[in-house]
Amino acid sequence: MNELDAWLESVENWYRSRKHDQVRKLESLILTPPDAIWGPLIDDKQSKAIACWLDGCLRVYTHYKQSTTDQSEKAFQFVMFAYSKLQAVSINAAAETELRDWCTKRLQHLCVLALEFANQQQDPRWQSESEKLIESHIKFMTHHPHNRDHVGYSPYPH
Repeated sequence: MNELDAWLESVENWYRSRKHDQVRKLESLILTPPDAIWGPLIDDKQSKAIACWLDGCLRVYTHYKQSTTDQSEKAFQFVMFAYSKLQAVSINAAAETELRDWCTKRLQHLCVLALEFANQQQDPRWQSESEKLIESHIKFMTHHPHNRDHVGYSPYPH
């Protein structure tokens, strides 16, 4: 069994037996995925693994966002962790186009999620975080290799 198979089996076991108190196990899996999850080639296992990884990130994010203790920083870190990993895949010239496109589409969703989260926080520093995120996302999408061929491209719907 290779590393990707073993990781997928662990994730599948978490899905089958998950309980709210098992977020630490999921967090550990999310933080230690095998390198094959990022491509560059797509096969059924890799596709399932990256989708499970992203779903896991979002579940950990939701857990910390809804936590009774103030875990907002940790929640935000997980959504930005997912954003950065998918951003790296989306610009990897060696990765298959379909994989890069999938990651680029998810970046848009993660950016919106992070902005919504930051805008819901009471602390004024989150406004600054929101502004930085908007600036960096626009800059990234403007210079994204995939978008160079799209005249008048905007990362946001008109």
